[in-house]
Amino acid sequence: MAAKQGAVKNWGREVSARDAWSRVESAATPAWRKTLSSWWKGITAKGVLFHEGDLKADSLVVGPRPLVVSGSVRLKGLLEDGHSADHTLLVVLGDLEVENVATVSAMFIAGDVRIRGVLVGDSSGDDVFCVGGGLKARALIEEHHHIQVAGALDVDVLVGSKLTASNKPRQRLEPHEALLRGAYTVEEEDEDGVIDSTLDRKGLREKLRAGKPVLADTRLGPVEKAITAAREKIEAGAKAPRLGLGLKKLKAIPDEVFSLTGLEGLTLDSNPIEAISPRIGELRALRSLSLERVPVTSLPVELCRLPALKTLSLRYCDRLAQLPESFGELESLEELYLDATALQGFPEVLTRLPKLKKLWWWRFFKMSPAKQQALVNGMGRLPKLTHSGFLQGELTRLPANLAPLARLKQFKLGLDAIPAPEVKRLEKALPKGRLHVGY
Repeated sequence: MAAKQGAVKNWGREVSARDAWSRVESAATPAWRKTLSSWWKGITAKGVLFHEGDLKADSLVVGPRPLVVSGSVRLKGLLEDGHSADHTLLVVLGDLEVENVATVSAMFIAGDVRIRGVLVGDSSGDDVFCVGGGLKARALIEEHHHIQVAGALDVDVLVGSKLTASNKPRQRLEPHEALLRGAYTVEEEDEDGVIDSTLDRKGLREKLRAGKPVLADTRLGPVEKAITAAREKIEAGAKAPRLGLGLKKLKAIPDEVFSLTGLEGLTLDSNPIEAISPRIGELRALRSLSLERVPVTSLPVELCRLPALKTLSLRYCDRLAQLPESFGELESLEELYLDATALQGFPEVLTRLPKLKKLWWWRFFKMSPAKQQALVNGMGRLPKLTHSGFLQGELTRLPANLAPLARLKQFKLGLDAIPAPEVKRLEKALPKGRLHVGY
């Protein structure tokens, strides 16, 4: 065992596993003891350290010897385990009060646990933090580690999924939504901020050991934070204020969004929103709207009358089989992304868009030659179209008649597979330099 300045010097006497277990038998519930017994035999075969009464210290690192505390453990700082051993064991027959916990092995607390900061459980799914009573903490950060709580749970945030408890934390967040920089690794980021992240195990542990804060302000959820930030930008007169709400598990657009009447960019990608509220029409300053991977089957009239909308993305909207007649009222629309697989054919309503310059077709999988030709022919009827393309998927043949594409300034062919002769045929059909192969 190791401890920082101010910790106890005597961790307890050495006792046999049998003697220590006789004290454990009266603690907590049968279910808690049963779970502990599966760890007990292998780890305690050479005996344990037994601490009589309460243990108070600045901090504590458990290992390599198993430690059993007959009373409660109260630490000012960090509780860690995994010191000098592949598997370590801490058993507390009373309560646990601590600033932060970082565990990679097994900890069993018979009573209640109160963590002023965070509990970080990080193993390969082999170990457990098992609580016989209730658990209170600001955040649980679980990385393939089982956290089991028999009693009441009072937790603001869960980052992870291996939590077994009678109720749930108030919110579940991704690492970048709950933690400060240095405790997570950015996997994907766009102009709206971090989209995807993973836990930075090393960085998080270093921060905890140094006594540095690791939690971001989680009083507001990620959606509320994003809306608040957008509102502040609008009120401050920021140029082209945007709101990114992609991947937020939204089933509907929050009502607070519609009060942001100065908003110019809105992203709602990859949310299970089945219907767009007619209130979208209140965002009359909106210039860019992205609804990628949103399972809508139709678009409201109010969306089709947004006066400033210039860019609209409906990629991967695989339930949207057709565009409404009112779509032709998007008088400012210049760039449009459509799911070619989902649409029944070429939407004739596009011919009524007075400013449409760029039209990008996505997802070409098992598309009939007739439908391909309909898309090409339709583009030839768009008066202002200058840029278009077939992107993602594969085709064995391009449409027989490629002449309607000849007036485009650029045509992108970004398919995963298409025979080389077909590419050459398209190249001949277009003026020199107009074909771009790739995304």
